[in-house]
Amino acid sequence: MRRVKTRTKPKQKQKQKNKTAVCVCSGGVDSTVAAKQKNKTAVCVCSGGVDSTVAATVAAREGYELRLFHASYGQRAERQEKEAVVKIAGYFGVGAKDLKFAEIPFLKELGGSALTDLEREVPVGEEVKLNENGETGGETREAGETGETGTKTPSTWVPCRNLVLLATACAYAEVVSADALFVGFNAEEARSYPDNEKEFVVRFNAVLEKAVASFSQPPTVRAPLADLLKSGVVKKGVEVGAPLHLTYSCYLGGKKHCGVCESCLRRRRGFREAGVEDPTEYIF
Repeated sequence: MRRVKTRTKPKQKQKQKNKTAVCVCSGGVDSTVAAKQKNKTAVCVCSGGVDSTVAATVAAREGYELRLFHASYGQRAERQEKEAVVKIAGYFGVGAKDLKFAEIPFLKELGGSALTDLEREVPVGEEVKLNENGETGGETREAGETGETGTKTPSTWVPCRNLVLLATACAYAEVVSADALFVGFNAEEARSYPDNEKEFVVRFNAVLEKAVASFSQPPTVRAPLADLLKSGVVKKGVEVGAPLHLTYSCYLGGKKHCGVCESCLRRRRGFREAGVEDPTEYIF
């Protein structure tokens, strides 16, 4: 098993008509940076997790000036996510003015998810029933089956979360005149969560053409990890020099990763199958 080597941090470009991107990031980078695109900013939707952090690193490697966007919607892990995002922002040299924390409280008020409803238990261990294809077979919502794969929706599904989150991030992107929105959607989680599918991104981009007013060309939502399983995301993270050691993934929101919720199980397996040393300290 190989160790993750410390890479050169991707430096923010000096304010010289740089492009800006908003990256959805749950939140350095190789010394050989791809030819930088001038005048580009990206908003990265960032949860502080592995996927969004790797996606943000890809954006930095492509020469985008980063702005990190995190949304609080009443999730159990809100505090730990924010702490991770702040650390990741520091790693990339993203200042406070380019770090946006948004509040979306009504998703918790609406309910329907074990991630936001403290009266519901988050499935752990064998209850998750995570199979080799990355599909879950544990407790399901009453909504039954959904998505193109036909798999049942896990109880950790937050109704319309990614739709609301991307719409909010897009509003921020319009305010800061960003050129792109980066998200960490991947092929593994798309098998259980339909709003992680590539088709979701395609359709959302189509809506953006009529959803914003200040762009001659609307920002493009990009999901650079859409074809990768979690192990592939970890490998990509090592390749681009993502700060994987700063990321946080646990659904339960403790100081240490529980090691047995769905997100922790995916994280553990991702590092293991990638053959990369896992920097995470788990309780179980």
